[in-house]
Amino acid sequence: MALLVVNRVYNNNTVLVDVDNSDQAIVQGKGVGFQKRHGDDISPTRVERIFYLNTKEAKHRFGTLLKDVPIDITMTSFSIIEMAKQTYHYPVMDYIYVTLTDHIAQTYKHIMAGKYQKSTAPDIRDKYPTEYEIADKAVEMINHDLNVRFPKDAAQAIALHFINAHGSENSEEKEKVEQADFGDNVNKIVKSVFKEYGITRNITNQNYFDRLMIHLQYLVARIQTHEQDKRILNQDIESDFRKLYPKSYKIASEICDKIQRRLDIILNDNELLYFLIHIQRIIQEK
Repeated sequence: MALLVVNRVYNNNTVLVDVDNSDQAIVQGKGVGFQKRHGDDISPTRVERIFYLNTKEAKHRFGTLLKDVPIDITMTSFSIIEMAKQTYHYPVMDYIYVTLTDHIAQTYKHIMAGKYQKSTAPDIRDKYPTEYEIADKAVEMINHDLNVRFPKDAAQAIALHFINAHGSENSEEKEKVEQADFGDNVNKIVKSVFKEYGITRNITNQNYFDRLMIHLQYLVARIQTHEQDKRILNQDIESDFRKLYPKSYKIASEICDKIQRRLDIILNDNELLYFLIHIQRIIQEK
């Protein structure tokens, strides 16, 4: 039986532990952290959930999230992702740990402040039944674990996160997805352009890379609901950014052009600027 030693107590129910003096993990259980201190042992029989942080990237990702998101929300998000992987055998890209957690945190904040607005994400349940089933279960888990009432329509945006972060061991299968699948096409365009310029996700830039993935999801939602960012961009701002960051501007312009041609839509200058800012952050952290 594994030896669990307290490294850090987050609250009475969540603890960071050293496992057999080699790996680290986050464990959860009712009262598992009560009156525990660094170096204390924890009985495995008290543990209800365990999430191993057995890679440098996993530790970095978890640490980054805790800077902005409460531990309970982070762990609920991780539980949802593990549920999708284990119960539905649903493969996901790593960035969903950031994007989904960020989404749940923001939605939770809006609900608690009485500012929640019904999701504008399109309902495509018929096309993605598994993702929506995962999302429905996710809402139940959120309401139970966080003692909050996420409305049923919140499942639509959660489903979109899983659709966009779906991973596959067979890359040829992903190429056969219908052209009408905006989310997959937008992601493919961005990844193909990044590949041309040698831009990859790594431990240094992963936080900014994942933030770009969040932006892409909201862009897809706006495309599918025919909404545009109506704010008027000051032309001087675009000109200044173009001069300051010529490479990022070139990459952002290429991405926007390809999205417009491939999906037969029009993106305004705001979207170009958003791409430029995200890309510049990624490049400077390469």
